[in-house]
Amino acid sequence: MKKIKELFSVFACVTTLVVLATAIYISIFWPRHNFEADILWQILFVSFLCSLGIYIYPEKEVSSRRMLLMVILHYIEVNAVVLGCGIWFEWFYADNLPMVLGMLLLIAVSFFLVSVISWKRTAHMAELMNGQLKEYQKQMREDGSLKSS
Repeated sequence: MKKIKELFSVFACVTTLVVLATAIYISIFWPRHNFEADILWQILFVSFLCSLGIYIYPEKEVSSRRMLLMVILHYIEVNAVVLGCGIWFEWFYADNLPMVLGMLLLIAVSFFLVSVISWKRTAHMAELMNGQLKEYQKQMREDGSLKSS
């Protein structure tokens, strides 16, 4: 259940940033093009596929080296999804270097921002949980149910 809640949280964040990145990308590379409503479904689909990358990360704590490897794998997965779907949905032309570089830049910025937001959210939740644990331990000491260490 925890992973599903996290998935929806990441999905909301990814979707928001993808809409922003799409607006920037369209303004630069397709300024006079009128898009169909299909692009909204495409954005939701790609955002969902990118959000599934959270399942790469384990529930338990891992070494820094292993975490770095997982982040790199997740970044590769996001690039593969966005570039693959971008070609499939004809968001850009693979032979147009500025378009590809623009897409890669927006992927990198979006990935970085989602990562920072997720990290800050996780750190905040850990801080809240630690505060509640300390309060619980304090209460137990006052009641005489918990011996101090």
